[in-house]
Amino acid sequence: MSRVRPALAALVLVVATAATGFAATGALSAPVQPGDEPAVGVSENTSRVLLLTRADAAGFESADLSVTDSLDAGHEGLTTTYRMERLDSALAAADSEATRRALIQREIDWASNRTSALAEREREAREAYAAGEVNATEYLTTVGSIHAAAESVETYLGDPTSVRALYTYADPYDGLKPQISRTRARLQSVLGPVRDRAAAVVQGERGSARMHVTVGDGVMLSTIDGGKYVRETYRPANLDQALSGYGDPIAFVRETYPWVANNSRAPSYSLLGRYAVLFSTSHSHGELETYYDVSTERVYVERQHRRLPQTPVTYDSSTSVNNTTLLVSRTYTGGPVNVRVENATGGGIEVPVTLDGSDVGSTGEDGELWTVSPGGEYEVSAEVDGETLNATVVANPRPPTEETTGNASAGGT
Repeated sequence: MSRVRPALAALVLVVATAATGFAATGALSAPVQPGDEPAVGVSENTSRVLLLTRADAAGFESADLSVTDSLDAGHEGLTTTYRMERLDSALAAADSEATRRALIQREIDWASNRTSALAEREREAREAYAAGEVNATEYLTTVGSIHAAAESVETYLGDPTSVRALYTYADPYDGLKPQISRTRARLQSVLGPVRDRAAAVVQGERGSARMHVTVGDGVMLSTIDGGKYVRETYRPANLDQALSGYGDPIAFVRETYPWVANNSRAPSYSLLGRYAVLFSTSHSHGELETYYDVSTERVYVERQHRRLPQTPVTYDSSTSVNNTTLLVSRTYTGGPVNVRVENATGGGIEVPVTLDGSDVGSTGEDGELWTVSPGGEYEVSAEVDGETLNATVVANPRPPTEETTGNASAGGT
């Protein structure tokens, strides 16, 4: 993993002090504020990330195994399987092309309405979490259940590679496939790799996994799975579903994700009618998948997998006490954060680390620990030979606090 020492960097302000009173402040950075376009994240030398511009609530939790949600998720798969069997029978019995077209149109309308209902359910859950009416576990359990249902709808809709789906049945009839593409584009708002992990918990297919959730002008979910950081972001305002020309997808990615464009491995894109473009690629640090709206010309869904051992970091300011140094990398709310503790010669030290008052593990033999960043201001601490090194971190976007709102911060932590 490449590293940059304290420098003028972006996004996280770190001011480090030692419990003994010794302190040292290195060069501080001008934070990159989240905007409508993907911004530089942990380093200039890796993929940019799409952030929320506003955080109404943020916290760590895990999805829960709920019998009701598990049954609901399984029911959706049975529903689409039944609908396909019923459609096959109806098409075989139809006595005209007009009747066949009407049957397929009926199913496309059902999938569109079902997609709208799932998106509305997620929006309501997101707003309830932001308002403090549900905690992070309840929100994650809901989005896991929604994801499982959405997967079934997506399979039912199909795409050009499908053998048996609405898309293939619609092929002979003008005007039907664009409707399917539009629904598939909208459906991406409730699908994602972190939601998939939450769905697996809800359905009892895997144990609980700690996840970070941020909601505001959209939703950002992230988790660490083994040595991989997984994140997804949905920005509703960047999606308007108007018809438009799709332009040059490769040029768009080159401008929006310049590092990825220069380090891609077998990039590809596919068109969802004239509504959206899916771009996906692998690179030396992981994988990137984006959906951008061809009308707004902005990314509305971004999904990333980042291999942490290969991810470069930039360390901001830190301090040294008794020949021991604590360094904390730049990050963003819900982003990967690297904590390093080293001796006078730069060798790593194995020590326990707390983050925002919680034990998050210990640095390894290399002196490093990867974890997920909370939002706003928090403290990273490492204790070495009776001395505690502390670093105060500010990650954007910042969720509200009692000091900023006069009320308790919404949502679970």
